Amino acid sequence: MSWLIWPVVVPIVAALVAFCVPRGLARGVKWFAVLVAAATFALCITACANRPPATEIDGAALLGLSNLSSLILLGVGFFSLLMILYSAGFFKPGAVSESSFYGNMLLSLGAACGIALSVNLFVLAVFWGLLGIPLYLLINANRSEDANAAAKKTMLILGGTDSLLLLGIAAFFVSTGGAVNPGKFDLAYFSMSHPAVPVAMNTVAAWFGAICIIVAALAKAGAMPFHTWVPDASQAAPVPAVALLPASLDKLLGIYLLARVFLTLYEVPPGHGLRVVCLLIGAATIVFAVMNAMVQHNLRRLLGFHAVSQVGYMVIGVASGTAIGVAGGLFHMVNHAIYKSCLFLSAGAAEKKTGETELDKMGGLAKVMPLTFVAALISAFAISGVPPLNGFASKWMVYKGIIGSAEHFGFLWVIVLVAAMFGSALTLASFVKVLHSVFLGQPKRPAKEGPKPGILMKVPMLVLALLCVVLGIWAVQLGANVLILPGLSPELNAEFAESGPTVWEPGLATVTIIAALIIGLLIYLFGTFAKVREDEPYVGGEVGERAKMYNFEGVEFYETIRQMSGLRRLYKQAEARWYDAYEQLRRATLYVTGWLRKLHNGVLHSYVTWCVLGLVVILWWLLYSYKIVGRAF
Repeated sequence: MSWLIWPVVVPIVAALVAFCVPRGLARGVKWFAVLVAAATFALCITACANRPPATEIDGAALLGLSNLSSLILLGVGFFSLLMILYSAGFFKPGAVSESSFYGNMLLSLGAACGIALSVNLFVLAVFWGLLGIPLYLLINANRSEDANAAAKKTMLILGGTDSLLLLGIAAFFVSTGGAVNPGKFDLAYFSMSHPAVPVAMNTVAAWFGAICIIVAALAKAGAMPFHTWVPDASQAAPVPAVALLPASLDKLLGIYLLARVFLTLYEVPPGHGLRVVCLLIGAATIVFAVMNAMVQHNLRRLLGFHAVSQVGYMVIGVASGTAIGVAGGLFHMVNHAIYKSCLFLSAGAAEKKTGETELDKMGGLAKVMPLTFVAALISAFAISGVPPLNGFASKWMVYKGIIGSAEHFGFLWVIVLVAAMFGSALTLASFVKVLHSVFLGQPKRPAKEGPKPGILMKVPMLVLALLCVVLGIWAVQLGANVLILPGLSPELNAEFAESGPTVWEPGLATVTIIAALIIGLLIYLFGTFAKVREDEPYVGGEVGERAKMYNFEGVEFYETIRQMSGLRRLYKQAEARWYDAYEQLRRATLYVTGWLRKLHNGVLHSYVTWCVLGLVVILWWLLYSYKIVGRAF
């Protein structure tokens, strides 16, 4: 237990210290935060190396580590360190309150470590709720109107679903025997080391508990219909905060809790209704989110919708119930945190250089920011599922898991598989637009207008891009066998072993792609030997400013999709936020309160009228009740 408490205590205490730093010394807080994040990551490694066997975790324990939670703990420490390091080079002096920003980053790190280390649902709920506080403050770090609205929306959506988490934990308490001794409150009944609660018994407590915890997990991960906070926060919050929370930590923790529901907390048989609903939610999340991403013009909002879309693959993999599907879903969780964080960091570097986030105001950055372009290119191909990168490997495993679950889900597996593959194709098409608009198109303003990313910004991007390649080429050796499979049950491990080489063999694909890249490089080099004459581009006979009228912008690639007869109305409704559950609830609340405002108009005669009517209703009720009582006697 001694090693387990330090990854939680150190960053939280450091966050309190950062909050108390005077304004005159605030510039040194970023280096303090970097050191604390590095120390916390080292403590996470030490805790995992010295953890006791999972069989020694009894019901009275509050903190502990399993193989699966060790993966989450290491991921939390690793991504937090990279994002805090990136932040140190991203912000200009005075852009944000450094004491507040880095204090909240460290508080997020401590709360997330607490969630990963919790082996008791009561303790997990405490850290789960604590994580919402720095998330709200980090989104609102810019103090803009949009950031304030996005932070409120995030707090209301996650806060509401956190309430469901508490109800689900209470139902789990009842299911594990907590209601047998109602006069004695024992934390052991909240232990996640209990035998799994069988949902198939159709007890109300088991059903209700599983549904509530699943909803909380899906909201934290950003799955539909609780997804709308992710694109709003992605657009309004500072890039490092977005890369840390919605892109990495929230996905890791949300999918981790979802996996715990299906793997350890509840016994959900194959083909069960809960699995069917999760499969449908996953398929809908993939398709609808990527369709929204394709027509976005704001780079960060586009990345936010893609962050939502990728959650669908994780949900499908975990809900499939097959060994290769569950392993693929968890592997995709790790891969997504890698390439999505890299994409946000690349977007932040482009934003720092140009001062823009709108795609139609960017372009031509590949020449002046080659390393950022390489990182963005690799991570864009990874999220699109291009082999031999890590995104393809985990998606391939999810596809195999869907096919393997065919006997339990009937024709549903075909619908889910088509949605998953269709979403992957649209993701690639969407990132063609992004790469063209940001890096390969014509520059819309002088390319050297803003500063290039420094070493503190380049290192996290390149490390993450390298991991996309490494975990793709050695997907089975490192990804599955080292990271994922140790966290699964022996039965799932045995089932996965039977899959054999059909999981993913990247050897031939890797050699072929490397050969193609070498040939392309040689062709390019031979082409540079000959001298060519440079002249103004000929566009319809026009030159100068007028030629820009005929320049084909990347943002127009898929504008025709928005204008299709079958989709035009859907896109208009989406822009009006008709499919935003939060927005619809807000409108309904304002409508009701509007009527209440009319009733409470401050006029004395109106209040007297309502008082008289209220007394009449009460008098009628009393007389009616008396008459009923008189009949009874």
